[in-house]
Amino acid sequence: MSTRDERDEARLAIEIEPELRKRIEAAAAERDMPVRDYVVAALREALESRDERPSSQSSEWSQLSVASFGRDWESDADPISDNLA
Repeated sequence: MSTRDERDEARLAIEIEPELRKRIEAAAAERDMPVRDYVVAALREALESRDERPSSQSSEWSQLSVASFGRDWESDADPISDNLA
């Protein structure tokens, strides 16, 4: 039996919702892949597509924050921001 050092790999343990686990298992089975291989491929693909995007669009969170800020700025519910403009 080989050790982790011999395989040059590290273990990653995460907790996910049972429904997500079922979806992952089904997707892996559809591709006739072990769940481990499917998850590694999915993570690599997600990271590669992230790296290919321009830095201004690298985070969905930053896009959401900008949109939320704009909505809040235009809102009548916050008269303080109207005085700043």
